[in-house]
Order: sequence, then structure tokens, then C-alpha cells
Amino acid sequence: MPLEWDWQSQIPQGQTVNYDGVDVFEGSYEYKGKKFVPSWGGSMFEGLMPGLVIKEKDLGTQALGLNNKRHVDLQIEYAKEKGYAAWGFSPSATPTGYSEFAATPLGISGYKDGATVTAHATFLALDYAPEEARKNIKTLKKLNMMGEYGLYDSINLETKEIAKAYLALDQGMIMISIANYLEDGVIRDYFHSDPIGQKPEELLKKEVFSIQ
Repeated sequence: MPLEWDWQSQIPQGQTVNYDGVDVFEGSYEYKGKKFVPSWGGSMFEGLMPGLVIKEKDLGTQALGLNNKRHVDLQIEYAKEKGYAAWGFSPSATPTGYSEFAATPLGISGYKDGATVTAHATFLALDYAPEEARKNIKTLKKLNMMGEYGLYDSINLETKEIAKAYLALDQGMIMISIANYLEDGVIRDYFHSDPIGQKPEELLKKEVFSIQ
């Protein structure tokens, strides 16, 4: 977002770069001494869901791929700062419905964390922090998140209330994340085999975010 939008949670710092004749202000925020490009609310799916089908990690090594890694690392650090037993903040089911959750400092507007973590956020992080994700899954299981059909959608880490639901969107992100991790990006390869998946490849390679 541009500098003059002073309602943001931070005033972004960066430079204007021209890509293919288009001027882009590549502003970034900073948290825990690390620069990152924020998402709207600071949730995991906002940052990492496109990477389920787009080769952001492989092609955007100085831009989207690097930024995804920052979002994962900072989600983990945010949970530690709050003293939570687990991490992984993203919109999810609640015992009474559905709500937005996030690592608040990572967002332009900044959803509240609500002390609530969701399983799909951990699986989205597999490509960037596999060991941390494995440990977090084990923690979620210890918190009684495992149900008959897999991990329940979310848990409030303060009240220990569990949303005993399986949302199609969230289960889809979990399954695709597992497939990509175990089969070397099989879903991304499939998407990029089509012309629509090939269109952003050159831009992904040439982008350099101001978060180095």
C-alpha cells in the first residue's frame, strides 16, 4: 500500500520499481527486526495459499518466495512472544461459526489472533519450515485436535475450546500442501504445465522485494 495511506498498522518503507512498464511501490513492514511485505490481515492463508499452485518458492526467490518464508518465521516468533503453545494463525471455524485470525503485526489492517490457531496454517508452512511444522502438528495432537477424519479446524489456546469441524477449504489446503511436500511440488507442476500457469513465470523471476 502507498506511503500516504497513513491508516495502516505501519508506514511502509521501500522504493518504487518498474516492471514491464508499470511502476510498483515495493513497501515493506518490519517485525522482530525482519522485513516483510504484509498481507491484509496477517493470516497464513493470505500469504501462502497462492503458493499451493504458483511456484513462488522456486521462481520468486528474492520476492514472493522469500516473503512467504518471512511470514512463516514471524508467525512462529509471534506465537512465542505471546506465550502460546502452538502457532498457525489464519481464518478458521470456531465453536460457534467462523472468524478471521492472524499474527496481527503481519497485516496491513491486522486481524486479532484470538488465541486461536488452525491446522491448515501449519501445513501451508511445510515447504518453508518442515521441522517446525512437524513439531507443531505433534503439539496440536497433544492438545486433542485429532478427530476421526484428521485434525479439527481450530483450537483456542487459552480456553482449550476446539472447533470440531472439517472445512472443505481448509482440508483442501492441507491435502495439497502434503501432496506438494511429498511429491516435489506436483500440484504446482501441474498448474504451470498450462499456459495460464506459465504467464507469471518471468515476473516471478525478475521481482526483487525490498526485504533483503
